[in-house]
Amino acid sequence: MRKVSDFNEINQAVVRIKNYKKKLITNFYPNAEKNKIWIADGQFYIIELGEVTYFLKKKNSFYALFFIASSNEELEKSLPKLMKDFEQENLILDIVQKEDTSELLDIFYNQSFNYYTSLVRMYRLNSEKDFSSLTIEGIHDASSNHIGSINSLFQTFFDEMAEQLPEEKELRSWIENKNVLVYEEGNEIGGFLIYEIIGSTLYLRYWFVHPDFREKKIGSKLFNVFENRGRDTNRHLFWVIKSNENAIKRYKHYGFVEEKMYNFVLTNKMIKYE
Repeated sequence: MRKVSDFNEINQAVVRIKNYKKKLITNFYPNAEKNKIWIADGQFYIIELGEVTYFLKKKNSFYALFFIASSNEELEKSLPKLMKDFEQENLILDIVQKEDTSELLDIFYNQSFNYYTSLVRMYRLNSEKDFSSLTIEGIHDASSNHIGSINSLFQTFFDEMAEQLPEEKELRSWIENKNVLVYEEGNEIGGFLIYEIIGSTLYLRYWFVHPDFREKKIGSKLFNVFENRGRDTNRHLFWVIKSNENAIKRYKHYGFVEEKMYNFVLTNKMIKYE
């Protein structure tokens, strides 16, 4: 295992696997901005085993595992070596697919990976809405001064293994691009919402209201501003923990519909999602 030193290494790894001209299998989709942050932090690693390239991102208590393989067969062949080298480490793996089961999932289950949780993608088409009378009292764009507080809320109320929490530099970038909304009372953050607009799609990344501030309609205020920011987009997307029925019900209230698109989170340890 060695550290990735340059984003070009990622591109070269993708080309190397593509050159085998088989049915490429992957859970890794390069993102220059995000990957360069990981590389600069010295926490992004590469392992090449035959016709498979693995990437590992070091997190607080685990490694996030990514792979690019020329085929399922080559992936299955290389996994025992990887598992032996990392048997003392906690590995977390995300696989996105349209089915509840697949040969790919079975490959990892057969190599001692276990189901941790899964997320379902929800979407809605944008509808024309009059924002002329929108009230945003208490809602404003976050500043760099909020980074510590938001990170603290992430660590306290979110599951890092299931919800792919952002690095501090990623959060800072979102704040600089005015993609982070906060609700404040005094010096305390009562809620926040993080979003991105990519092309004609509005992505809801994180939406949170502190338990001490619930029943104040802060969530709906944040969501109304979010809608306003994305008024020129065509489609809204969001991922939610599949077992979180209350959250799914809330999103359906806002017009979101479940898609047949799932994100399975696997781990090589016997850990239960709470």
